[in-house]
Amino acid sequence: MTLSNYLTTFLTLTSITLSAADWPAWRGIDGRGLSAEKGVPLQWSKDQNISWRTVLVGKGTSSPIVVGKRIYLTSQTSDNGLHVLSLDTETGTVVWDTEVGRGKLPAHNLHNMATPTAVSDGKSVWALFGTGDYARIDLNGKIIWSHNFVKGSSPIKTNHGYGISPVLLDGRLYLSLMHQGPSWIMAIDAATGNEVWRKERSSEAIAEAQDSYSTPCLLRHQGTVQLVVAGAEVLNAYNPVTGAEVWKVDGIKVPHPYGRTIAGPTAGEGAIVTVASGFQNRGFTQCIRAGGQGNLTATHSLWSNPKFSADCPTPVIYKGLLFTIRDDGMASCLDLKTGEAKWQERLFTDNVKVSPVIAEDRVYFLSGQAQCVVVNATAEFKILARNELKESTLSSPAIARKSVYLRTDEALYCVRKS
Repeated sequence: MTLSNYLTTFLTLTSITLSAADWPAWRGIDGRGLSAEKGVPLQWSKDQNISWRTVLVGKGTSSPIVVGKRIYLTSQTSDNGLHVLSLDTETGTVVWDTEVGRGKLPAHNLHNMATPTAVSDGKSVWALFGTGDYARIDLNGKIIWSHNFVKGSSPIKTNHGYGISPVLLDGRLYLSLMHQGPSWIMAIDAATGNEVWRKERSSEAIAEAQDSYSTPCLLRHQGTVQLVVAGAEVLNAYNPVTGAEVWKVDGIKVPHPYGRTIAGPTAGEGAIVTVASGFQNRGFTQCIRAGGQGNLTATHSLWSNPKFSADCPTPVIYKGLLFTIRDDGMASCLDLKTGEAKWQERLFTDNVKVSPVIAEDRVYFLSGQAQCVVVNATAEFKILARNELKESTLSSPAIARKSVYLRTDEALYCVRKS
């Protein structure tokens, strides 16, 4: 199935008001990091192909999402205000700025409470913050409902602060908490905010290995949809309607004390890829064959590779290949079915936390200083462009409306062919 056909099928089977030109969640539709857009810019600089640049209120490392003619993203202001912003895609004008709440919990100094990325169905926006606050907001910026999953329950106990983005599917919002305390995955009625089901998610992991900052993804396989969750040395798939566990793969651990899970799982083309990450690239990447029920550890693991594993960036699957980049700037292309390395090349010398995305048969890799190296999405390594903004970023790009939307510490950019 081509990417265009996949997105068309997705839009046909769902009731949300989206088009294939939208980027409605972290890493786009189903969290796969793929765009079917044409006319996406290849080259840019601060003097070339920048349609607009908007300085943002506050700070945040959440990624922009794009639905219709609006961009949505979250930010935290210096007074600990938790904000959701809406911007016009054509001009970058801030259409509205809604404060959902205020608060601050412990987090690594690289990020703050505005790390989870919002999600939208084209009719509402749902935003989640590192304080446990989450809310539904209409397209005019009015809060319809808001809740906090920390109040009245155990505090969040992670070494680096909460950062998991919500997932939206068929009128339900999915939230997860994986930490050094009671962990769970939860389904919420997106319209009302009422809890539909909650499943405990515990494992034998200890200390920091219990922490996960990994956003779930959706696996569409043989007519079914599953919610895939990674963390605490286990990869699980859940039935999104009932919350029943469909399958799991365990033993995904690293032999050192920093085995937290940061990169998200990614799924497609009959496979699921997860990253057992950790400090100084001492983890591994593992590929699982889709299908089956129960414990699939011994039966469905296709390959495991320690050499090409990232700590933070989530890989992307495309046309039988897996593209990934380590935090030290070393990018790789692997065969999806065998794990064989097609190429490995150093793209950056500065730190990388950003997940790559793909459009027009090109992989867009972004460094922590907003340098973007664009390469062919093929087994043959070829650099197509090198682009620089020279501003710090931890946010993954959004590709929509023939544009690349890039968030830095200072501003939101719209990169579009002049």
